[in-house]
Amino acid sequence: MSKRTWLITGVSSGFGYEMIKLLLDEGEKVIGTVRNKDKISGLIEQYPDTFICELLDVTDVPAIRKLVDSSFEKFGRIDVIVSNAGYGLFGAAEELSDEQVDHIIATNLTGSIQFIRSALPHLRTQGGGRIIQLSTYGGQVAFPGNSMYHATKFGIEGFCESVAQEVAPFNIGVTLVEPGGARTEFRYGSAQVAKLMPEYDGNQHTVF
Repeated sequence: MSKRTWLITGVSSGFGYEMIKLLLDEGEKVIGTVRNKDKISGLIEQYPDTFICELLDVTDVPAIRKLVDSSFEKFGRIDVIVSNAGYGLFGAAEELSDEQVDHIIATNLTGSIQFIRSALPHLRTQGGGRIIQLSTYGGQVAFPGNSMYHATKFGIEGFCESVAQEVAPFNIGVTLVEPGGARTEFRYGSAQVAKLMPEYDGNQHTVF
């Protein structure tokens, strides 16, 4: 089987990082996006011929389009597009700041939508491909204290389910991945907490 080329967002930690390690070990070619290359310098050095690391903030829509266009132009064909970048936001809806609400929507929902939209014309031109969207079982069920995270995941799942039907005639498949709990940085490293919650220490930050 010939090796494939993958374009994956948010590969510096969590599922994205574990995914690219497996793919690179199998000899696949990966274009992975991060906000800080220092976190992934080991893989950059280990796989200089098959791992291309690009800087990207998925809240920057023009940057998303530029990256996707340049990646397809450079590599000719990209077989699998993986929309993985995202983070959690915990706290009661009324405790969240407007900035927190806007940022998680821009990252988890708008960023994912625009990443997929940017890839679609290229996938159609090359005759097909696969889109994988990392979601969560929280895209199907909801729990208190996670309202905005659920909102973004319910939203991206609806988007992908609709797009899957639109692009099926073009030999483009769409897969939603809905993991449960996992031992990643998601909850205690990459998540944000409502600023009004007592346990918020001012040091929580977002990591893609």
